[in-house]
Amino acid sequence: MQFQVLGKLRQLVILFLIASIAESSAQENRTVGLLTYDREESFEGYTLYSPHGNSSVYLISNCGELVNRWNSEYPPGAAVYLTEDGTLFRAGRLKNERMNAGGSGGIIERFSWDGELLWQYVFNDENNRQHHDFQVLPNGNVLLLAWEYRTEEEALAAGRKPELINPEENSLWPEQIVEVKPTGLDGGEIVWRWRSWDHLIQDHDIGKPNYGVVSEHPGRIDINYAPTFSADWHHANAIDYNPVLDQIVISVHAFDEFWVIDHGITEEEAAGPKGDLLYRWGNPETYGQGSSADKKLFKQHNVHWIPKGLPDEGKLLIFNNGKGRPDAAYSSVVKLSPPLNSEGRYEYNGDSYLPQAFDWEYVAPTPTDFYSWFISGAQQLPNGNVLVNNGARGTFFELNPQKEIVWEYVNPISIRGVLEQGGSVIPDGQENPDNVVFRAERYSSDFEGFTGRDVQGQDPLELHPADPLEACRVVTGIEKITAEDISVHPNPAAKFVHVSSGQMNSELRIFDVQGHMQQHKFFDNTAVVNLEEMAPGLYLMKINGVGKRLIVNK
Repeated sequence: MQFQVLGKLRQLVILFLIASIAESSAQENRTVGLLTYDREESFEGYTLYSPHGNSSVYLISNCGELVNRWNSEYPPGAAVYLTEDGTLFRAGRLKNERMNAGGSGGIIERFSWDGELLWQYVFNDENNRQHHDFQVLPNGNVLLLAWEYRTEEEALAAGRKPELINPEENSLWPEQIVEVKPTGLDGGEIVWRWRSWDHLIQDHDIGKPNYGVVSEHPGRIDINYAPTFSADWHHANAIDYNPVLDQIVISVHAFDEFWVIDHGITEEEAAGPKGDLLYRWGNPETYGQGSSADKKLFKQHNVHWIPKGLPDEGKLLIFNNGKGRPDAAYSSVVKLSPPLNSEGRYEYNGDSYLPQAFDWEYVAPTPTDFYSWFISGAQQLPNGNVLVNNGARGTFFELNPQKEIVWEYVNPISIRGVLEQGGSVIPDGQENPDNVVFRAERYSSDFEGFTGRDVQGQDPLELHPADPLEACRVVTGIEKITAEDISVHPNPAAKFVHVSSGQMNSELRIFDVQGHMQQHKFFDNTAVVNLEEMAPGLYLMKINGVGKRLIVNK
């Protein structure tokens, strides 16, 4: 008899340990989805992003739950935006054999909240191709960042050095900014354009156009500054519009700098001296006022003005990728104040453009722990926090003013498909993740585009999601209960189990011993759970976060 009692006690201890392992596994073995959420510190809202892994755009809650999804027939062309009327603008990728490089796009689509295609515009032919980014202007027009095809002959005639022409491409693709007024369902009228090709300088051949001293013309672009041996000469990757200044900024990846351009001029003026760069910053070597040692930006992305009404409004926020950084490979997020005077002009003293240093910078405590060698972005939030997208790793994290992480999410949509909780984001035999994300943006809960829309969170995106964090149980309104409030019978059970919580708005989750969720449902007070599809064994049943062991015995 004594041995039987000891045997039963031993069984109970083993069951308790297994259940504890399952519970901790569900909480700790998180590789995708929501990792961290401090509800008190995080800015409440919804995060929009478009993974490289498929042609969908996702809007998720702070709990990592799907709120909305838009589907397209085209692969992602990079940027996506929500507008205040609740519609989604998205860049898609089309084929173009003549101009094909990283960030290729070609089509802009506009969808209703419910996924209906409302408008599309193709800017993709043998001489033009939209890429990376675009902006929806306050008047409804769309600014496109695009390549313009120039032949080898045209490049040489403009003063390009012959040895800087890639013999495999025999061309040059300078940047252009095109403003399109949407018309109809699939049309648009080009109402304004700016070309970098109209603002060149070269000191190679006195007999060619635009000859001059590069350092004396900081508003012009040296056609022979060529850090990359590619036709994609600038590789701009971001565009932003400032409605207060009526100016445009673009991130020029290959030059390690950004350019500011006047939008408040005519298209004819944009082709002349008034269209020269108003301001540039990040790498004074590009205009002959420094060396590589003076470089501040390293293959940066997502340069934009912090909007009016937010902390640090008017400053420029940049994701500084850090690729090629001389001291080590690490990323940072930076803010800087451009030298704008009371007349709306950028002060220039004949040397490199100010400022000499950033106003604010985030670097990880161990710098090399945070490194995204391409894509990525950052966003100033209204509560003083900053949302960061570590794009190369498909990870979004939110920093409070003390630079502490208060929210973190790993995109579970990879090129391989939807990832499983606990699984690796790095494919077997590879070094890097395949869940990359160009950019992520948080929209406030009171964003006008959500008015009248259903923004109730659904299931998480990942397969076999872990038990929700405590903050999410509060957010979803789930009642807190104790173990004494819960009734589970019979237990062990074979086909069905009756569950009672004594509470309306209850949530049930059942996990196996590896922490994988097998069932998830909401119920009021009582529920009957079908176990016929579940294999015999020990499970952890959690009702409103409170654990109960369940034995399925067939």
